[in-house]
Amino acid sequence: MSGQPRTAKTIIIARILALGASLGTMFFYILGTLGVSIAIGAIWNGAVLGIGVFVFVMWAIIRFIGWLFAGDDPAYQQYISEGGDPYFDTLPPPFNSDSWTQRIGGLSEPVTDYVPPEHWQYQCLRCGARVEHEIDTCWNCGNGNDTQQCHGCGLLVREPSFGAFETTGVICPQCNSVIRS
Repeated sequence: MSGQPRTAKTIIIARILALGASLGTMFFYILGTLGVSIAIGAIWNGAVLGIGVFVFVMWAIIRFIGWLFAGDDPAYQQYISEGGDPYFDTLPPPFNSDSWTQRIGGLSEPVTDYVPPEHWQYQCLRCGARVEHEIDTCWNCGNGNDTQQCHGCGLLVREPSFGAFETTGVICPQCNSVIRS
């Protein structure tokens, strides 16, 4: 895994508040060109406070709706416990610059020369690389490969169940040595 798993929520909130500050400043200058004299503090503070309250209210509503409809779903609970947030993960790129795969899976994609196609929406569970199918062999680290070569005799041994090479190991039918990845 390379880099930070997700953009921190505090950074996203800071970007939203920076937008509010710039909008407040812009409205002050527009009113100034129209000849309206007003203190910048009220407009600037109002824009920052208004956008901040709006973000908090929307976040609370979306989290409540998520809890209401999917509160008992184990996949939703895992998504929340891994740092996922249904509000912050759906914000557009100026605020949340994570890829969609990273927002769903939570892992940063590895930095390599190969860039997988955009329609690959699943992630390797080991390295975070984008893969085409939910159960697939990873192009980056080889996770999910269902055959491995035995260290003792060189026979290609097929994995009897998904993940057996990593968890329990597989016994070579020819030389009885245990194969692990």
